[in-house]
Amino acid sequence: MSDHNTKSLGEAIRAFIEAMKWTDNFNQASIISDWEKIVGRDIAMSTTEIRFMKGVLTISLNSATLRQELHMRRKSLLKHINDFYGNDLVKEIRLK
Repeated sequence: MSDHNTKSLGEAIRAFIEAMKWTDNFNQASIISDWEKIVGRDIAMSTTEIRFMKGVLTISLNSATLRQELHMRRKSLLKHINDFYGNDLVKEIRLK
């Protein structure tokens, strides 16, 4: 038996998710579950909704002050999120 076509379990799962067109749903679920680890408790507690679609992360916040602060730090937040996942998952951040 040749192992030149073998894949790791992680590679097989990623291929399945991509084939089923579940990538955005999977990434959104990952971001939601990791949100507090990514941004910290204070920002997570002020976050009311997170949506991710086609590279765009939309974050709704219940604090206008925090929204303004994150808007000014949007590029560093984008880099921080992508560094957390080890790839360029998020292309743009929108704040509401």
